Amino acid sequence: MQRLLIVLLALVLAAPAPPLGAADPIELPDLGDASAAVISPAQERKLGEEFMRQARRSLAFVNDPEIAAYLDELGGRLVAHSDDPDTDFRFFAVQDSTVNAFAVPGGFIGVHTGLLLAAQSEAELASVLAHEIAHVTQRHIPRMLAEQQRTLPAMAALLAAVLLAGRGAEGAVALTAATMAQQGINFTRAAEEEADRIGIRLLAEAGFDPRAMPAFFERMQRINRHNETNLPEFLRTHPVTTSRIADSRARAERYPYKQVPDTLAFRLVQAKLRAAAPADPAEIARGFAHNLAQGRSAHAQAERYGYALALLRAREYAAARTQAQALVREAPDNMFYRTLQAEIELAAGRRDAGLALYARAYAREPGYYPLAVNYARALLAAQRARQAEPILRDALKRRPDDPVLYQLLSQASGALGNHAEAHRAMAEHYYLNGNAGAAIEQLELARRRAGDNYYLQASIDARLQAIRQELATLSPRE
Repeated sequence: MQRLLIVLLALVLAAPAPPLGAADPIELPDLGDASAAVISPAQERKLGEEFMRQARRSLAFVNDPEIAAYLDELGGRLVAHSDDPDTDFRFFAVQDSTVNAFAVPGGFIGVHTGLLLAAQSEAELASVLAHEIAHVTQRHIPRMLAEQQRTLPAMAALLAAVLLAGRGAEGAVALTAATMAQQGINFTRAAEEEADRIGIRLLAEAGFDPRAMPAFFERMQRINRHNETNLPEFLRTHPVTTSRIADSRARAERYPYKQVPDTLAFRLVQAKLRAAAPADPAEIARGFAHNLAQGRSAHAQAERYGYALALLRAREYAAARTQAQALVREAPDNMFYRTLQAEIELAAGRRDAGLALYARAYAREPGYYPLAVNYARALLAAQRARQAEPILRDALKRRPDDPVLYQLLSQASGALGNHAEAHRAMAEHYYLNGNAGAAIEQLELARRRAGDNYYLQASIDARLQAIRQELATLSPRE
């Protein structure tokens, strides 16, 4: 059943929703405790975590700590005004040029890099996140499950088709998905409308202009009209019609207009993605330089930051250093710039200078996740594992579900000769990346290296038992 629900999550959250009609808004059914009987909030979280573990094996996650931290900060600003502000939401970026985002029950929100780049303002990006947050807080998937309990045979057929994906089974997936989508059409319409309504409220209460939502919808619709053969992914998963735009605009107009400037972090993230585009770095750098010379940039600092990053990629270290120094003079407390400075020195072969820059920045902001990751990685590359290990352990207290931190901790522990701890950390890395079998192998190695340390052995045994029990639960029974 858990595997079945996981597949359903992927279907419902990624498959196209049917287009909205011109009828009056449809009210979501009052299911009372029906949805909780199908799946509790605690089960939702577990399913979301399992989805994330499997997704890391198939989706191209953006493992950039600065982008991750920015999304968490922006999302947290919206969640604070939601109906469930205590939910531990996680926001993550996926390397995908399509304009889209998706929600997974339990508080996991994925954002395509295409959306990050396409957003013309931070409020537009926030409007999409607010919509996805509403899908989670309103428990749309459990409520849909409660409505569709009679469709379990169709779900089972979908599971079989998904397991054969990549072997010519796409048609089977599409057919089963279409059947289920038709059965859930009314609920899907209502869920989208409710997510719009609540999303607009979140935008306003978080300090954004809620008019950004209908503005974004209108732009997506214009793109569709001018390029009907290449429908934006957002329109496939979030169908937008004139009536839906009109409804969202009417709701947004109830709030007083406010002009909210974009944060610098938003523009820096966009510049970072542009600088990392799959093209010749020197050509990308020339593009940034041209925009700066012509004044063709929404934010000069962000454009200069992107220029420095592109120069770094092009190995033009002296020019990159000059740009980074200018940025630090303008904003000495900005950690994007401090990290850039350190990375330039490290790439240029000036290891001690780069580590010194990281050390000063970390002394200022020891709780800043991106800095902990980048500094620890630099220390490990310089064979200074003893300095890196406490940084990583401290970061893991705040982000205990981060596979990157566990991988780095494994490297640090191994370099220090703590082989049992190295295997145990690598086990968590594998587990969080959806490879429970490899996690068990690492834990068994950790147990053999634990010696006569009773407490360490007991801890490893408990973790082994938990993962094996989870595998037994998820494995299909004969």
